[in-house]
Amino acid sequence: MITDAGKNKTADLLIGTNGFGHIAVGDGGDDTSTSQNTLDHEIFRKAADSKQVVGNTIVYTVTFTGAELLSNVISEMGVFDASTGGNMLSRVNFKSIGPLASSETLSFTFRVVIP
Repeated sequence: MITDAGKNKTADLLIGTNGFGHIAVGDGGDDTSTSQNTLDHEIFRKAADSKQVVGNTIVYTVTFTGAELLSNVISEMGVFDASTGGNMLSRVNFKSIGPLASSETLSFTFRVVIP
């Protein structure tokens, strides 16, 4: 058993100085796997606009522009601990979005719950 305080502290540690703070999007769609450490096909990665701990949940926000996504359709997103390579904390698949015009933006709120 992990206590509530332990879960909250774990969430704090995950986003600390060298923690998970980059969000990547891609156009892959394979099933997710706990052994996976990359997106199926990464298109773009950037630092999260914000990251905060709310109880035992890490809440990330990020906004991508159409210019960053280069007219691609996206269908997967992951949280990483580096601007390139690194380790992946979490990955989700979703119904394809896009393509966006270069002047359009797409914002996400990504929540990771520490069970």
